[in-house]
Formats: sequence, C-alpha cells, structure tokens
Amino acid sequence: MNARQDTTNSYLKSLAVLTVLIFAVLAVASPSFLTATNLNSMGFQFPEFGLLALAVLPTMISGGIDLSVVATANLAAITAAVIMKAAPELAWLAIPAALAVGTACGAFNGFLIAYLRLPPILATLGTMQLFAGFGIAITRGPAITGLPDWYTAFGNWSIGGILPLPLLLFALVALALSVLLRRTPVGLRLRLFGANPVAARFAGIRERGLLIRIYAITGFIAALAGLVVLARVNSANADYGSSYLLLVILINILAGVSPAGGFGTVAGVVLAVISLQFISSGLNSLSFSAFSRDLFFGGLLVAVMSLRAAAGSVGFATLFQRKAKPS
Repeated sequence: MNARQDTTNSYLKSLAVLTVLIFAVLAVASPSFLTATNLNSMGFQFPEFGLLALAVLPTMISGGIDLSVVATANLAAITAAVIMKAAPELAWLAIPAALAVGTACGAFNGFLIAYLRLPPILATLGTMQLFAGFGIAITRGPAITGLPDWYTAFGNWSIGGILPLPLLLFALVALALSVLLRRTPVGLRLRLFGANPVAARFAGIRERGLLIRIYAITGFIAALAGLVVLARVNSANADYGSSYLLLVILINILAGVSPAGGFGTVAGVVLAVISLQFISSGLNSLSFSAFSRDLFFGGLLVAVMSLRAAAGSVGFATLFQRKAKPS
C-alpha cells in the first residue's frame, strides 16, 4: 500500500470519527435531534445537496470545477415540470427529458473547457448564469406548480416506512460513481489527467473526449438532484437551492478532494455530506437562523482551506490556470 493510500485511509478514518462525534454532541445538546421525525426528515433532505456534491466530485478530480450544477438541476426540473403540465398523457417522458437536458448542459460545459480552452471556473460561472436565464425565460418568474400526485408521492415515499426513496437514490448514485472512479478505465484516466495533464497527454489520454464525458456525467447527476427537489417541493423554479453551491464545494473540500485535481473519494464525500447534514439539523433544532448556518458554513470553508494551505495544499488559484493545448 503506497503513501497516498495510507494518507487517504487515515483521513477517511478521521472524518468518520468526526462524524460520530458531531452526532453524539448534537444528540446530547438537543433532545429533538434523535427523534424519528428528525431522522426521517434528514433522510429526505440531504440527498438533494448530496447528489450535487457527488456531481461536482469528478470535475474537481479532473482539476476543474462545475459552478453550474445548481442551475443545471433547476433547468432539468423545470423541463420535467413543463412536460408534466403541458402534456399529462406524456408525463412519463418528463424524467428522461430532464436527464437529457442535464447531460446536455454538462456536455456543453465540457465542450467550452476542452475545445475553447476556457478555465473551468470561468466557463461554468458563465453557464451558471446562462442556464438560470433559460429557466427564468421558461417560467417567466413564478414557480411551476400543480404537478401530478404520482410524482410528488414518488419523491416523498419511504420503502417500508423506514428508508426514504431519495436516500436510496443517493446511495445508488454514490455506489455507481465509486465504481466508475475506482474500477473503470475512465476513472483511472481521470485521476491521471487531474494529477498531471501533460503526462496524461503523452500517455495517449484523449483529453477532450474525457472532459466532455466527465462533465456530461456531472450534468446527469445534477439533473437527478433537480428531480428529487422537484418531487419534494412540488414545484420548479430557476432560483431554488441558491445556497447549495457553497455547501457542495465545502463538502468536497471537507472530504479531502484536491482542488488542484487528481485526488478525491466518494466515501469522503458521503461522510462530509452526513456530517454537514448533522450540523445543519443540529443548528435548526437549537433555534439558529438560516443566516447563522450560512455564516458557519462559509467560515468552515475558509478554515478548512486555510488549514490545507498551511499543510502545503494547492488552493483554488490553480483552477484559473490554463492547461496546455492537447497535441
């Protein structure tokens, strides 16, 4: 076992211990934290931003980032809602259409980065506004409501009354992404490219195709998150989940994903998602406002990045660097 694997296992163990400590402290501090209602509520809540965090993971391993995941999720949800409302007899097409829109949005991001050589953070910052603009143009401002009962029931259904369906979806996506990153040639090429793009090109890795596939996968997972939100809130709008972008970046940084690329694990993201959901639920049960929660998460992101910088990690500035053109 190499030094990198040893470091990974050590970090994951530390993160797991931190998660358990957070759970224990909140269970003691807030009597309502351990209630069945609160635990069930968490099972429905965190898959939304958990899926978005998983969506961002492959792009950060590639040495990039996707700031448009929330806008992509909203546009996919709006697409599904429009189809359900306009053609109830074709409502079964809403889900595949939404997934296709999300995949197309991700592939477009990949095209901008791979072919036009735009820095990922700037390319996806632009498409974030572009996709949000499309959503506003479609809805013309107000949220789309009045979805079919079967769809909202699907999003709020628990298997056996215990396992929320969104939580099961999150687990399946996490498992599939873990297999993709660890057990397939695409995952190996992605890590090699993220760690050293120049060496990866000399090794024969086709950068453009790889980036488009990775960002398309990101768009697909973001669309799944949008469909989960659509079912839970029974409406679609272009500005839902505006606070999730900070959260999903924080999750990946807390999970040990390298902003410079080449390193990151699904297990770390899952543990970070659970930890931050515990914190969020604990702050709510202790009567902290939503503004206090955002302040806490922002401060935590700065603190984690500062600690990593002090330890010699490369910061977000590397995301602005342009990679050399492929040969």
